[in-house]
Amino acid sequence: MYYTKNDYTPLEKLVDQYEVDGTFSNRSWQDQAKVSIIIPTYNQEEQLHKQLLALQQQTYNPKNIEVVIADDGSRRGYDSCMDIVSKANLPFDVKYVWQPDKGFRLAKVRNEALKRATHNNIISLDVDMIPEHTYIENVMKWHYAAKKYGTKIMTTQNRAFVEPEDMSDKIIAQKELLKVKKSKSRRFGTVEDWRDERYKNTNNLKKIKYDTEGPSYIIGTTLSGGNCSFSKSDAFEAGLFDEDFQDYGAEDSEFGLRLYEYFNNKKSQQLFFVPVNTTAYHLEHGEKINNEKKRKAQELFWSKVDQFREEEIVMKPDVSVYIPCHNQENFIGKAMQSVAQQNFDLSKLEVVIGEDGSTDNTKRILEQLKQEYNRKLNIKIIDDKKNYGMADNTNRTIMACKGKYIVQLDPDDEFLPEAISTLYRAIKDKPDISLVFGDCIDRNVQTGEEKLHWSCEEFTEKWYAERKNNVTKETLVDILNKSMRIHPPRMFRRDAFFQTEGVNPNLQNAVDYDLYTKLVEVRRPLHIKEPLYVYNINHGSNTTNKGKLQRGNDKVVKRLMEIRSNQAQPKKEMYIIEEGNTKNRVKYFDLVNPSTRIDALYEVWAEEEQSTRGTKLYKALIEELENMVSFFRWARPEISQQQLNKLLELEHNNNTGNYYQATFFHSVGKMEKALNTLAKMKSKHPTAISLEEKIKLELRKKGAGINYGRKC
Repeated sequence: MYYTKNDYTPLEKLVDQYEVDGTFSNRSWQDQAKVSIIIPTYNQEEQLHKQLLALQQQTYNPKNIEVVIADDGSRRGYDSCMDIVSKANLPFDVKYVWQPDKGFRLAKVRNEALKRATHNNIISLDVDMIPEHTYIENVMKWHYAAKKYGTKIMTTQNRAFVEPEDMSDKIIAQKELLKVKKSKSRRFGTVEDWRDERYKNTNNLKKIKYDTEGPSYIIGTTLSGGNCSFSKSDAFEAGLFDEDFQDYGAEDSEFGLRLYEYFNNKKSQQLFFVPVNTTAYHLEHGEKINNEKKRKAQELFWSKVDQFREEEIVMKPDVSVYIPCHNQENFIGKAMQSVAQQNFDLSKLEVVIGEDGSTDNTKRILEQLKQEYNRKLNIKIIDDKKNYGMADNTNRTIMACKGKYIVQLDPDDEFLPEAISTLYRAIKDKPDISLVFGDCIDRNVQTGEEKLHWSCEEFTEKWYAERKNNVTKETLVDILNKSMRIHPPRMFRRDAFFQTEGVNPNLQNAVDYDLYTKLVEVRRPLHIKEPLYVYNINHGSNTTNKGKLQRGNDKVVKRLMEIRSNQAQPKKEMYIIEEGNTKNRVKYFDLVNPSTRIDALYEVWAEEEQSTRGTKLYKALIEELENMVSFFRWARPEISQQQLNKLLELEHNNNTGNYYQATFFHSVGKMEKALNTLAKMKSKHPTAISLEEKIKLELRKKGAGINYGRKC
C-alpha cells in the first residue's frame, strides 16, 4: 500500500508546459516570483565571499532577488562578514541581520531573517553552499507554477560535497562548478547525498510505502535547511524554526515535517514537497557528527514531533484583531469590550495582543479579560516580559496573527459595532485591494465631547470610478507622500503584509504611516466613508498626542517612501539586534542612504523647535547620531566622521562622541589630542578606560614623558 498524496505530477507537467510554450523563455515571469534568499553565517568570511560571488552569476534577474544575511553573532569590524557585505558592490538588494553571540542559535537567526525578508518566496541557503548559476531560476520556476496551479509548495535541492580549495573564485565566476571534483562528506562519510537513495525508493517522494515512521516523516525530514525553499506566510502560520534547538542538527527536519503535516494533515490543504533537480555545492569543513549530540538532537526532535501531533489546531480565523499594547490599564478593557460587541461571527475572529513590557496593571488586566471573554473571544497574548518599542512590537504582533485579514485596534481606542463586518465585506471579494479603511469619531476623554474626525476624499469607489480605475501605484504613493490619509479603522490582507518588510524599527512613532504606505505599494487601498471607530484623545499617553517628534518621524517616512519610489541602486541595509534583560531593540542602518533619518529629524528640530535642546525630538536626534557614529566608524568611516562632527557640534561633552573622537585621534597617531578628548567624558565606560591606559602605555614606550592624571 502506497502513500501518493505528495504526487506532484500535475504541477510537474505545468512546469514542463511553461518550458515548452515559452513562458520561461521570457524573463518577465520572474517579476511575479520575487525571492528572498536567507544565508546564515558565523565568522565564515571566505565562504560568504564565495557565496555572494556565486549569487552574482545567477541567471535570475537580480532586481527580483533580495539576499538576507542571518549572522549568529560573528565578530564585527574590519574584514568581518559584515564588513565584506558593506564594501561589496552587489547587483541585488541586501539585508544584514546580526544577533548577539549566545551560542549556537541557528534557528533563531533564521527566524530573525525571516521577519525582515521582503518577499514571500524564501530560499534558505547555508553560507557554505555554493549554488550553480541556474539554481535560483530552477527553484523559482516551481514556485511560480505552484502559484498558478493554486497549491502550496516547499522544495529541497541536490547537494554535492567539495573541498573548499577546489572551489576557486575563477571557477565560480566562469560558471564551471560541474568541473569541481566531488569529495566525501566529512559529516556523513559518503560522496553521495544520503537523500538520493530515498528519492530512488519513492519515485522522488511521489509514491511512498506505509511504514512505522509514516510517509509524512519520510517526506518532511528530507528537508535540509542548507538548501531548501518555502513560503514565508506558510512558515509564520505553521510556526517558524523551533528555537529550542540550540545545537547542530534536526531543527530543519522538524520544521519540514511540521510544515508538511500542518497543511496536509491538520488543515487538509495541499502542500507539495518537491525535490528540485538543481545543485548547491557544500564546501566541506568540520568533522563527523558527534553521536551523543546526534542522539540528543533526535530526542528533542521526537519530543517536538509528538507534541505537535497531539496539539489540536484551531481553525484559521477569517479575521485577526491586532492590539499592540503598552501601559494602557485605563483603556484596554473598553477596547476589548468593543471587540466583543461586534456584529460579526466571533467564532471566525481572533484577538492578538502584543504586550510590550508594561509597568502598570495592564498585564494583570489582560489576564482578567482573557478569562472574562473566554467563551466569547479567542484571545492570544504575546508576552515575553520584554519591551520592544512601538515599531518592533507592531511587527511581532502582526506576525503572530493567523487571519486572512488583519484589523488594527489601538489599546486606547474602540470599534463601533459594525466596524469589522463592514470592512470585511468591503475587502473579501476584492483581491486587488491590499487594505480597506473607514472613518472615525474623535472623543475627548476629558469632556466626553465627540466630533467626526477629518476624513480624506480619496480612495473611495466613487473616486476610482471618476478616474476610470486608471490609478497607478505612483499616483497613490504621491498622494500619501503629502500626508497620512489612511485613518482608522484599517483592515489589510495578511498576504499583502508578508510582501513588505514590516515597520522600520527605528521609528518611535509614525508607525502606522510607515506600515500603510508600504501596504499601498503592494496593492491599492479602499476607503469606506462611514464612521466605524472611536479615537480617544486628550489623555496624555495615547498615540494621538503627537508633537514635534511625530512630525519628525512623519518626515522620515516620507523620505523613505521617496527612496523606495526612486530606487536607483540596490538597497543595502543592516539590522542590529540588541538583547537585554528587560528590553529588546533593533537598530536599522541604510548604507545607501545613511543620513535619511538624521537629516529629517534635524530639519524638523531646527525649523519647529528653533534648536531647543532637551526635547523628545532632540533626544531622538542625539540617539540617532550616537548610533550612526558607533556603527559606521568601520563600515563607512567618512560617514561616521561626518555625523561625529554634527554630534559634537550639538553636544561638545557628549560621552559617545568624545569616545569615538578619541579613537579617531588615536588611529592617526594624535595621542595627546586623544587623551584630552577622553578627559572631556563625564563618565568613562570600561572601553574608554582601556583606551586611555593603552594610549598612556604607548606614550611611555615612546619616551614622551607625559604624565596625565585620569579624570573621572
